[in-house]
Amino acid sequence: MVKEIQPDFKDKTALITGGARNIGLTVARDLAARGVSVALADICQDLETVPYPLSSSDDLEKSVAELSSAGVKAIGLRCDVRDEHQVSETVERVIDEFGKLDILVNNAGVVSLFSIAKLTETAWNEVLDVCLKGTFFCCKYAVPQMVKQHYGKVVNISSVAGLRGLGLSVHYAAAKHGIIGLTKALAMEVAEHNINVNAICPGTVESPMLEGLASQIDLEKDAYEHFSQKHLFQEKRITPQDIANAVRWLASDESRFLTGTVLTVDAGWTAGG
Repeated sequence: MVKEIQPDFKDKTALITGGARNIGLTVARDLAARGVSVALADICQDLETVPYPLSSSDDLEKSVAELSSAGVKAIGLRCDVRDEHQVSETVERVIDEFGKLDILVNNAGVVSLFSIAKLTETAWNEVLDVCLKGTFFCCKYAVPQMVKQHYGKVVNISSVAGLRGLGLSVHYAAAKHGIIGLTKALAMEVAEHNINVNAICPGTVESPMLEGLASQIDLEKDAYEHFSQKHLFQEKRITPQDIANAVRWLASDESRFLTGTVLTVDAGWTAGG
């Protein structure tokens, strides 16, 4: 990782949930390469109804070590965003370590596939609590620090499922639609404090979770190909770096007049409504 301090990000700090791997880690690398001190928070345990392994403590440690070896100020914090007390302590730790908190990236999320008749309360709660309640808790405890600073950037990761319905995922769609509502309402609440709150809606992104979802529905074909059928660009794939690019822009001064906005990085999936 080449580190090049950019004025927009000099002396800035960021908390990234779901930061131990994939999109979260890619966001951390991207911001860190531009001078941001980063805190990676992750659950480091699997969940009962999620059909793929989540990050481990080893993943978190390795990710922090990688960033630190590149000269980045980085810390790793084990945090279950469903737990208000853990979130409160995590935000406090970040502020104690870095002295402030400028950027919050609510990336932690999980998904599973069930018809509504087979969707259990546990499966519903695991998706809603990680995706939506976790975003709420992180905002609840990070925003007061941003208000004190009269500066802050909140980037919430929603999904194409936050803009339209998808089969076998009413719980996921409910959670991701909720994130968009939360984003718009919070943007209105904190604008006077110079805080921008925006959301990103990715399409299908290359990820280890795709294979887990494929196995849940006994899919035999390529998982990315199956889950990205609605992309208008079929010759190229959305990668975690594409999402990190969008996060970086929303966290920069270049997007200073964007708030309450939903940015789709979906290869045109939602272009047709």
